[in-house]
Parts: sequence; C-alpha cells; structure tokens
Amino acid sequence: MLLMFLKKMLYIFPAGLLLLSCTRQDVQFGDNPENSYTNIVFTDTVSVALSTVILDSFATSNASSFLVGRYSDPYLGVISAKSFCQMTVPLSVPAIPSSALFDSLTFIFKPSDYYYYGDTMRQQTFYINELSQTITHTYSSSLYNTSDIPVKAIPLGSQTLHIRPVLDDSVSIRLSDVKGQELFTKLRNLSTDVTTQEEFLNYFKGISISTGLNDTTAVYGVNGAAGAMIMRVHYHTTIPFPEKQYIDFTSLSNEYSFNQVKADRAGTGIVQGGNNGITEIIASQTNQRSFLQPGTGVYLKMIFPSLRSLVTTDKIVKLVKAELVVRPAYLSFDKNKYKLPSSLYLVQTDASNTAGASVYDSTGSAVLNASPVTDDLYGENNYYRFNITTYINQLLTTSGSEDNGFFLMHDSPVSSMNVNRLVLNNSLHGSQSSKLLLYMIVINK
Repeated sequence: MLLMFLKKMLYIFPAGLLLLSCTRQDVQFGDNPENSYTNIVFTDTVSVALSTVILDSFATSNASSFLVGRYSDPYLGVISAKSFCQMTVPLSVPAIPSSALFDSLTFIFKPSDYYYYGDTMRQQTFYINELSQTITHTYSSSLYNTSDIPVKAIPLGSQTLHIRPVLDDSVSIRLSDVKGQELFTKLRNLSTDVTTQEEFLNYFKGISISTGLNDTTAVYGVNGAAGAMIMRVHYHTTIPFPEKQYIDFTSLSNEYSFNQVKADRAGTGIVQGGNNGITEIIASQTNQRSFLQPGTGVYLKMIFPSLRSLVTTDKIVKLVKAELVVRPAYLSFDKNKYKLPSSLYLVQTDASNTAGASVYDSTGSAVLNASPVTDDLYGENNYYRFNITTYINQLLTTSGSEDNGFFLMHDSPVSSMNVNRLVLNNSLHGSQSSKLLLYMIVINK
C-alpha cells in the first residue's frame, strides 16, 4: 500500500479544502485505509504561534563553569556576567625562612573550552575582588542569577587585556602587594588564618571576577572546577642562593560557587512583570520576533492553536509525518560574535509555562535534537529540522491541547553556563518564519 502512495505525486491542498466534508466509510483517525480511495497530501498552513517566556530568577549555584564579561546584544540588551567562589588553604605550607622575601601576588584563571559570545577583538578590563561578606544562600538552599555578595571597595587587582579564547591557556592578573605581603607573613608564621580552612574562610571570604561597567565587548567562559583558579603567593629564598618559590590558594567548587547573570533590556521592548516570577510575551509585542537565551532565563515557546481543527474534517485518516522547521531570523547570527546554538531540543509545556518532559525521537529512547543547517552561500536558507510526528499525533488525539506546545531549549545545561541565543520570526515574515509541515492520508473525492 505504501509503495503505491509513494508513486503518487504529492498534491498541495489549500487549508480550506482540507476542512471540507465528504461522505465516506467510517475510519478511525490513525487507521490504515484501503489505498483505492486515499491519497497523501501536504500542508504547511497550521499556524506556529511564538512567544518569549522570561524567568525572573533561576538557580546558578554549584557551578563548575563560570561566565565573566559584558556584551551588547542588538536584540536582548546588555548582558553582564560575573562569578563568585570561595578559596581553599594550601595543601601544605613549607617552612619559610626568615630571610625569604615576598615578590608578588597573582590570580590565575583559565578560559573554559574556548567559550565566548560577543566581540573578542576588543580589550576588556577584568577585576578580581575580595568579598566583604561570607557567601550564604539566598533562599531555598540555592544562589541565583540575581544573587549578589558585597565586595571590598578597592579591587585586589585589575587588568585591561585582550583574551584570545582559542589561544590563551590561562590569564594571570597581578593583585595587591599589600594583600600579598599580608598573606606571605601569615604563611611564614603558620597562622591558622591560612592553614585551617574554617579560619581561612573567616579571614578571606572569597573572590568575584567581574568586568568594567562600561565594557560591552564579550562574555567569556571560565573554568570553575575545583582548583582551576589560583591565587599564588610568589616569594624567593636567598640562602644559599636566590631561588624562586610560590604557594597556591586554589578555588573551591561547591554549593557557594555561582554565576550572576543579568540583562539590561531597556529599549528592547522585552518587559518583565508576570505572575509567579514568569513573564510571557507574544511575538507581536516584540517586533514580530521571539527569543531564546537560557543563560539569562529567556525561553522560546511554540504552540499550534489551529492544529486540532484538522481533526474536525472527516477527510483526514492518518498523519503520516510531521516536521518542524525552525528558521533563525535572517542576519540575526554569524559565525563569530553571535553564534547559533550548536543543538536544540524540545521540552513540553502548556498554558502554565512550566517545563515538562522532553520530546523523544521516533524510537522513544533518545531525546529528539537538531543541529543547525546554515546557508553559507546566500545566508537565507538556515534551519533546524525536527521530526515530531509522535508528538503531533498526541496533540491531535488529546482534548484541550490548544495551549500545549513546547519550549525550544539549548543543548547545554545551566551547569555549563552560556549566553548563546536564537531569534525567530513569527508567521508574518513568510518564508523566513518557522513552519509545521504535515503529510497526511486523506479521502479522495
């Protein structure tokens, strides 16, 4: 039967024709009818309704990767990120002779997996700040993207530099000589302030890494794993001959490590203020576009309000295939500053805007995902493609599903923080909008 279907040329039926009635034998939706009075048709007229869903705050504690920097996004405003963590005492403190001399104090951090978002060709000023208060949970035993810990008025150190994410293995910033001498003296005296962890956290409460308020260059990933960041005391011994030495305080990766990620959306039309900390904005209120940027709590929602109207016709017998083609807005991305998400997946939701189960592929054993296909020649035919036949069949056979749909989600979890984003046009943009493609078996006249 399928072989004969495939031999037929696909007909393109206007949406109105699909909704007309005709007399036929009773066939339940989803059954396989005799091929003598059926045909396969295609339609892309089911509307894809877009909206932007924004969370007021979300947990970022227990971070093992950090974001640091600021960049100006043409759609989403100024995105800023800084990280917070505690430090640990040295594994061991050698006996430092009284003749030894302090040299310098430096802070070393490592770019994470070459990650960046924005313009890396410009310099940016990085600040290492000592916390003035102990890190404590904001509420619900977590720290959030909006959490903040006060820092001492004068930074431990700063440096204006150009980070090369692919080439730079680490970044070293010189810190205050006053603080360095203080630490060196405590180490030489074997003070419990620097040899006992509890006492050390009372003395040195932690650090934050931030950038200048006027910097709008790029956001960088920083390795936040335990021991990945180092505060190094440099000194040298003089007897019997000069010899360079150092002692390291390293970063902790625990429940008090977190990212603060904020967005200044002034002038973007994206205004928050919904119920229960969630705001939903339909695309018509944001210049006919919707947005995805999970790193700032921005999620893109898709629903299909006219889908169930297909079931009201007695011409449709079976949904053969349903494909979702997601098209990034033309010129909204590039390969350097504003990279597309490397993969997207789908999470079910409804009118409550709470995230449900992931959408699985046709085998039911793996989460459905799609990578971008880009048009390197003309820059117009760019898309992600999902086979969502099983999911659409579920919507077609479930009552009250008009508000059901899904969130587009980035491939990386919050624990691997990023600010990659996606911009989609709504249906008013015609061929440059996302489409739901349906292939169906219908009754012949």
